Amino acid sequence: MNGHTEIYVSGRAVKVDSPVSYEEIVKIWNQLHEAENKHIIGTPGIDYEDDSKGEEGVLLPGKCVEVKDGTSFSVDPEHVS
Repeated sequence: MNGHTEIYVSGRAVKVDSPVSYEEIVKIWNQLHEAENKHIIGTPGIDYEDDSKGEEGVLLPGKCVEVKDGTSFSVDPEHVS
């Protein structure tokens, strides 16, 4: 989490290098919620907004997305498959 691009994961700012992978976002989410004793097990739904092309979409397992400052990721730990 010590990159050059500031993104938001569930509303919290973190620094990453672009591109960022699905697995990295899950890892970041787990680290951000460690103090609350919350941990994702399974495959959560991850949506993103304002990627490097200004687009939005769904980040799937095994995939990456090019990010820019301000790209926002919404992780739904309740929606796992």
